[in-house]
Amino acid sequence: YSSAASDVYKRQAFMYGASNVKYADIDLSADEIHMDMKESLVYAVGRKDTTDEVVGSPVFKDRSGEYQSKTMTYNFKTSKGFITDVVTQQGEGYLTGGQTKKLADDSYNIINGRYTTCDDHEHPHFYMQLTKAKMRPKKDIVTGPAYMVLCDVPLPLAVPFGYFPFTSKYSSGVIFPTFGDDYNKGFYLRDGGYYFALSDYADPVSYTHLRAHETD
Repeated sequence: YSSAASDVYKRQAFMYGASNVKYADIDLSADEIHMDMKESLVYAVGRKDTTDEVVGSPVFKDRSGEYQSKTMTYNFKTSKGFITDVVTQQGEGYLTGGQTKKLADDSYNIINGRYTTCDDHEHPHFYMQLTKAKMRPKKDIVTGPAYMVLCDVPLPLAVPFGYFPFTSKYSSGVIFPTFGDDYNKGFYLRDGGYYFALSDYADPVSYTHLRAHETD
């Protein structure tokens, strides 16, 4: 069920249960939403049910896409926000985790995020750990230092910076590997690398193949 309360003097409102706020092209849903009309602020978070599981975590939608999170703070006046543990699909992969700042130009600055093509958001089989990154929805992710993680094990594959384009335009960028599990050979990553868009006549591609053997 849903309920609501308000403080007229402080110009604040509190919504509990399946709640929703819409403003222009912004759509925010969560099981708990606090609004401060004086400061143009909204705070959203999920709530624990009788089994101690968190339900109704915030889902934020705008013209750039959909963003799930643990908590979200958004300023309607400045169009800036702060998100914890974001989950959003960008290109062929998912950007998850970390602390994220939404900027007024609809770009996002991320600290300690992950980018992966695995759809297990809580425990992806493999991902690029991004120490810091800037994401432009439907365009690209530009990262600082980043490294590959396979089955929770950091690999000696690191880059000082990375570029993940989401558009079909001709451009250089990281080629994300394919993950698999072979009964005889163990977990593997293959066909990952970097594509260099140098010219109309020469486009070098660097590929890497990795296997993680299990031992008894």
